[in-house]
Amino acid sequence: MVVNRGRSLLFAGLLGVVGWSVELQAASSLTVEQNRLARMEQVQENRLVELEDIENEIVSYEYKLERAQNSLSEARKNYQQSLVAVKTAEREHKGTASTDTARALKKAKHALNMAERGVDSRNRRVEFIQTNYGELEVRLADARESVAGGKSRLEAQQSLVDSLVKEMLSDAKTAKAKTAKKKVAAKQSAPKPEIAPTVVISAPEVPEPTLAAAGDVTNATPASAASDEAAPPSEAAAAAGAREVDPEMVEYVRGERARLEKLLSQLAEGETGKHTFRNLTLKPKGEDSVEFEFLGQDQYRVIMPVTAGRQTYKVNSWKFRRTIPADDNGERYVFVFDARRLSRPRLVMYPEYLLPELD
Repeated sequence: MVVNRGRSLLFAGLLGVVGWSVELQAASSLTVEQNRLARMEQVQENRLVELEDIENEIVSYEYKLERAQNSLSEARKNYQQSLVAVKTAEREHKGTASTDTARALKKAKHALNMAERGVDSRNRRVEFIQTNYGELEVRLADARESVAGGKSRLEAQQSLVDSLVKEMLSDAKTAKAKTAKKKVAAKQSAPKPEIAPTVVISAPEVPEPTLAAAGDVTNATPASAASDEAAPPSEAAAAAGAREVDPEMVEYVRGERARLEKLLSQLAEGETGKHTFRNLTLKPKGEDSVEFEFLGQDQYRVIMPVTAGRQTYKVNSWKFRRTIPADDNGERYVFVFDARRLSRPRLVMYPEYLLPELD
């Protein structure tokens, strides 16, 4: 009876270790998928910022195109008027040639020449704006398609996370029910207590082979079994803690770096371009403010550690909400504030550890 009870306890212990191992693996998988979801949200937020920026540029170019076309129309009218003035001056000079008519003809021809240059320059400007506008329309279509694709992937990932959560809750509920049944069965099968005899008897010695027999059944001691079963969850936990580099985020950072370098390369040596703010600070919610560094061309940068979760960043009077993945907690992020359009400024942010990926 003692041997059977020892085997039961040992088997129950092993079942507990195995159950704990399965639960740990499930929790690790859930953590990995939740981190992946947070990174996808971060990429989608960047896509939306980029889409908004393109939409703003298109509105700006529509206004520029309208003004350029109106200016071209006025230049053409001026050209036609100058052409009529030249023909009139030529007729007058042929009819009654004099220094006054010669001077008037020369002046009319100069005005016609300037009017022609005006038409050419305005026509080139319209063509330039139309070209850029066409490129923006292509970028806008690509950005909208990217946002739509990102939304679908986000929904699929969210469904996966929800299903993992439901599965863990279901497993926990099932395990709880099994445990309750085992307790009830144990109580029912437990031997009735016997009345202790009045005569004191020494406790019987358990022979050594009984423990060995129990060991033969399980083929492992509880400690070694726990160690063997705990190994896979440790690997899963390590995998869950491993940082995942999203290729789309790398491409986004590469594009933003190229945009910033191109903008700053337009400055002559020693120039800084427009500088709107005397003081510009970044303040995460619940933390101290940090001063931005002015780069030039209304571009400002700061590098600071971030906190995981849904965060609100305040830049002077503007507020921006961003998602930070759990495994980026405490990592240094690069923040770039684009203040060229104060009506719709941009806050670009990405992990500093992605920079080596750009090489």
